[in-house]
Amino acid sequence: MDFLVEVEKAKELQNSALSYNHVTSAKLIHTRDIVVDERVRYQCSYSGCRDYGKRFMCPPYTLSVDEFKKVLARYYMALLVQLTGTVNDKVNWEPETNQWALKLHDIIYKLEKEAFGLGFPFAAGLIGGSCKLCTACPAEKDTSARCVNREKARPSMEAMGIDVLSTCNKVGLEIVFSPQEVVWTGLILLA
Repeated sequence: MDFLVEVEKAKELQNSALSYNHVTSAKLIHTRDIVVDERVRYQCSYSGCRDYGKRFMCPPYTLSVDEFKKVLARYYMALLVQLTGTVNDKVNWEPETNQWALKLHDIIYKLEKEAFGLGFPFAAGLIGGSCKLCTACPAEKDTSARCVNREKARPSMEAMGIDVLSTCNKVGLEIVFSPQEVVWTGLILLA
């Protein structure tokens, strides 16, 4: 596909993303603006993430940061997608934020499939936070088991070592933390 045609197709995908309810931003970026930092993966591994080693889409079951950097180098464009949702329960906020995460997950999955249909055969979606498709991931009990939602499950940006805050800041998307709302960010790599 010609480069200018690819850009037009990517813009079509961007417009599609913006048509989803609660998607507040969809921005085409160059992959060189994606900040990959080993400290993000370190946070997953050693700083208390409760899903580390318990979900197939989380470390250590995902690519290493160095492996991801090699994969990322083969892409040149990405669509950064943000969803903003309201949080009503300030005490038991996790179920609500998880529902918003699942909504983003579904959008990223659909956009990835749409990107493939638009001529991006290596389109790859990354979600925000850990995969929440299953209440309890089979990896929690048996690391030799397989993901039961392999078709839809996607690793998180953080699992790959992407510094989501720095990446958003670098491309002009501000993330403000507030007890009243949650902002989930996902990414579609395009090639």
